[in-house]
Amino acid sequence: MQTILLCADTDGERITEQVDSITSLPLEQDRVRVLVYHVFRTDDDEADAANLKAVQYATAELEAAGFEVEVRHTVCCNDFRRNRVCPAVAPELTYSSPYQSSGDAVQNILETAAAVDADLLSIGGRNRSPTGKALFGSVAQQVMLRSERPVLFSTAGE
Repeated sequence: MQTILLCADTDGERITEQVDSITSLPLEQDRVRVLVYHVFRTDDDEADAANLKAVQYATAELEAAGFEVEVRHTVCCNDFRRNRVCPAVAPELTYSSPYQSSGDAVQNILETAAAVDADLLSIGGRNRSPTGKALFGSVAQQVMLRSERPVLFSTAGE
């Protein structure tokens, strides 16, 4: 089974492009699982990726296309980690795995890709100038530069 780590943010256009990119790949959907992953930049103990519209959209569209989709959680807060699985998505799962986290997005994405042995990372980006990337940084760019795994980069028509 192949594993795709879909790194989701909250932008609807970018997530649509990511889903379209994945569904257009020549894959046998029944042999691929897509792990939808979101990095929260907060210490909110109640943060839940399954409640994000972008994650809900990606999950619904990928499942409709025949992919196995998972959204699992690790909530990070106040210098400790509490692992949990989203009961609305997979109530039968009792193990924990880092498919949601808070903090440094690039580090968390790369660590999660290694933990799940992802065959491919899907990431959405903005159309930024080189100056904009230098001033504001680019999670997508850093993931592409630092990843040892293939990265499928998608941009919304901005």
